[in-house]
Amino acid sequence: MSQICQGVNVLEIGAGSAAASMAGMVLADAGARVWKVEPPEGDRLRRTKPSGFLVWNRGKESVVVDLRTRAGQQQFRGLAADADVVIEGFAPGTTRSWGIDAQALRGLHPHLVHVAITGFGATGPYSKIKASDALVAAKVGIWSRGSFSHRAGASVAPVAWGSYGAAMQAVAGILGALLVRDRTGRGQALDATLVSGLDPIDYFVTTIVQLMAKRGEVPKADSRTTTQASRFGVLVATRDGRFIQTSTLLPHQGKALSQVAGIAVLLDDPRYAGLPTFKTPEDAQAWEDLLLEAFRARDLAYWLPRLEANADIAFELARTCEEGLDHPQILHNCDAITIEDTRHGPVRQVGPIGHFSRSPIAPRASAPALGHHAGPLVPASRPTAAPDAPAHPFSGTTIVEFGCFYAMPYAITMAAALGARVIKLEDGKGDPYRQAFGPEVASNKSTAGKESLSLDLQRPEGQAIARKLIAQADVFVTGFRSGVAEKLGLGHDALVALNPRLLYVHAAGYGSDGPYAHRALYAQAAQAVAGSFGRQVGAWSDPARNLGMSVMELQAVVLPRLGQVVDGDSNAALGLLAAMALGIFHQRRTGIGQRLETSMIAGNAWAYSDDFCAYRGKPAMALCDDEYFGTSALDRAYPTADDGWIYLDVDSQAEFERLARALERPELTRDPRFADAAARAANDDALIGTFEAHFAKQPALAWETLLVGAEVGCAAVSMQGQGAFVAFDPDLQATGLTTRFEHPIFGEMVRAAPPVSFSETPGRVADPCFRGQHNRSILTEFGYRDDEIAGFEAHKVIFPLSGPGPR
Repeated sequence: MSQICQGVNVLEIGAGSAAASMAGMVLADAGARVWKVEPPEGDRLRRTKPSGFLVWNRGKESVVVDLRTRAGQQQFRGLAADADVVIEGFAPGTTRSWGIDAQALRGLHPHLVHVAITGFGATGPYSKIKASDALVAAKVGIWSRGSFSHRAGASVAPVAWGSYGAAMQAVAGILGALLVRDRTGRGQALDATLVSGLDPIDYFVTTIVQLMAKRGEVPKADSRTTTQASRFGVLVATRDGRFIQTSTLLPHQGKALSQVAGIAVLLDDPRYAGLPTFKTPEDAQAWEDLLLEAFRARDLAYWLPRLEANADIAFELARTCEEGLDHPQILHNCDAITIEDTRHGPVRQVGPIGHFSRSPIAPRASAPALGHHAGPLVPASRPTAAPDAPAHPFSGTTIVEFGCFYAMPYAITMAAALGARVIKLEDGKGDPYRQAFGPEVASNKSTAGKESLSLDLQRPEGQAIARKLIAQADVFVTGFRSGVAEKLGLGHDALVALNPRLLYVHAAGYGSDGPYAHRALYAQAAQAVAGSFGRQVGAWSDPARNLGMSVMELQAVVLPRLGQVVDGDSNAALGLLAAMALGIFHQRRTGIGQRLETSMIAGNAWAYSDDFCAYRGKPAMALCDDEYFGTSALDRAYPTADDGWIYLDVDSQAEFERLARALERPELTRDPRFADAAARAANDDALIGTFEAHFAKQPALAWETLLVGAEVGCAAVSMQGQGAFVAFDPDLQATGLTTRFEHPIFGEMVRAAPPVSFSETPGRVADPCFRGQHNRSILTEFGYRDDEIAGFEAHKVIFPLSGPGPR
């Protein structure tokens, strides 16, 4: 069987770019020939993130070209003639100064699809901020954790969210642009950014802060006022110190958890009648206290079999990334694989981005030695130029969505923003996410650009309507557990019999079968499988830190330090986007349908893939200090004179020397304690003290201006939070990273722009949909007469519109 990207040649360049590396990794896994172009000293990631380099560069070849020289630049122009794709991870303006930017290369080779991955794009005041994950997260407001942090100020977690997001979005963009090239013969220039890669992490807060502002309220960091009297997830601790993340989004899940905990008898109390929502925050806290006391009374060995025996309980044990490799469902799904490396021996690591039935992805080779490749690139035949181009990259692709909440639906939202047509199937109540955090608040983001068909799939007539749509669609995606779609006549075998070229996507929490597949899964538990506890909160999740503590001590000391960025849904959405784009690419090029399986746990493993690995000699991952300021003096948040914060990210000797000059402290480079990286590591506390005193002298924005101008990694931390930053920052709007639209209920609103920009076939900005809004238009399009539609309405086969807007 041919591989999905067989015949696609990719050149990957960048100064230690994790995002470029991960994008190239997906394409290499899928069969593309990816040449990693490295300077003579090797890619910086070989030294700064050795585990990340080892995983993110598997299956690639290495070619040494010094792009800083004229000879190297000319050599690269020649290589581009035989390439289909260039992935660039340099700072804006770097390749332009070398004459090998998108404009220069595509002037010579119009067939090229060129994607530049930057922090904030190529223009605007933020474009000069170094595209590191920590700095972009700081500027966007991720480090402002609000009530989810144990202290005021910036609170940091060393995870490459922006890079992972930008990489998966770039993969989707590249594949869309290649499909456009198949039609037109022309490549395009694409731009992906880490700030767009971070957008999926904001599930609903951007909407909430704008609604608060419209009401005259002052938005606070990560404003979640509607959740204070709710308990959609409770973190409990066992007597032997193990943490269990539970999810209680639905009433029956909260009741099942209460039953196993032995407190179900108390649910007769009217205070708890509406759980997981309560009348007051005090009632919510009282129920949580009962759970904490119950679980603290016994060891994990008592609780685990009881939790596993009740399928209505959504939970996961807190793990490190390496422990996640041995999760029973990860093993069953083959989401942990072993690749032999010539230096390190067997390397256990994350599996493929998706599991395809007809064109399986099977990564086999480890990261290359510097300069090791298998000979010249061999270009495949390319289509001739044609004048017409589609409106958007995925124009002509129809996706039928069958699922709820955020992880799967938001992946499809991103596909809609890249031009796919999406028809969302809903029952009479609609996606429960529509009512989360206020009517149509969360769904403002998750239903953007979609059409809603609300019908009763329990009835044969409703199933017949759905099958008629899917018979003419390109993709069917279900996020429900196995058996749900099958009971409604929408299983794989039934739909493929109707539409053999269908891409059937199963994107549930744990996968389609296996020991955990029958269980529900939500964001906080999904990320726990991949090791978010070990990575985000580090030593505080160690059982030894809390042994012998009372529940009150846990609540006062430990639990406030275990608050995490909730990335379980967003990581899954991004992985599904890239995998589905591969499936669409294969289908459009071959006309062949197949089954694609992804899972939330695998998407999260990919987001933590630089540590979701194990091999001989693996260095310890850099984790934050106990107070979450950072991982070292040069990768750390510092308070400033105006009660603000800056984040400092300095990762080379040359950058440290520029920092010392900019601070007018040249003696730092001569001080034997700080002269080189080894000395600085040994005297980290002393260097922290030096910087704390210095940065307290000026406001945060003054430091950002000074240090960014000196080409030092620095950003003022946006303490209002990500939602407010995206909603209100004028520079994001001026540079096209956010966009305005008119919401039918809320009026003018701001949201993130489409995840990737294209020079010829742009993304699409469209309104969110309401349940049943497109019933009549869809049914009419698919051949139903007005009287038939009226009959469906009368007999409640379809359910009428739930909100404003045309039917």
